[in-house]
Amino acid sequence: MAAAQGINFVRFFFYEGNTISAVRKKALVALAYATARDQQLAPRAILIRADLHETTTIEGKRVKDPKGWHGTFAFKTDDQVQREFHVASHGYTNGKENFVLTDATHDPEKSDKVPRGGKNSGKIVWPSEDALDEYVDSPIGYSHLPTQA
Repeated sequence: MAAAQGINFVRFFFYEGNTISAVRKKALVALAYATARDQQLAPRAILIRADLHETTTIEGKRVKDPKGWHGTFAFKTDDQVQREFHVASHGYTNGKENFVLTDATHDPEKSDKVPRGGKNSGKIVWPSEDALDEYVDSPIGYSHLPTQA
């Protein structure tokens, strides 16, 4: 995939009712964007699904993630916004208070209506905007300029 060039305006969201502090939200926004850019895409919307944590689900059980501390994010390109799909990603760091990306993993594209929190929770990964809190400083513009040879 070719890297995006130019200015990219991104909207950031958190689940409604989250209790993440303003300071941590700002750090998570930067980590989420770095995680999405790991694929060299220019996301249009990013959902920050959780604060940094060190657990994951393996074979249906909640366990300590072998790769360590990470944020859980979902992002969309223009095309995915229209089709109501997203890519779920984990942005790994060196600890609970470290927001510098060390590694990223990305799942294949999924429908926004994929259940979260267990199949019977009644919640979906990417609900409508009225069930989300948009980050106060959103949209944020990022510049992507070509590197000179």
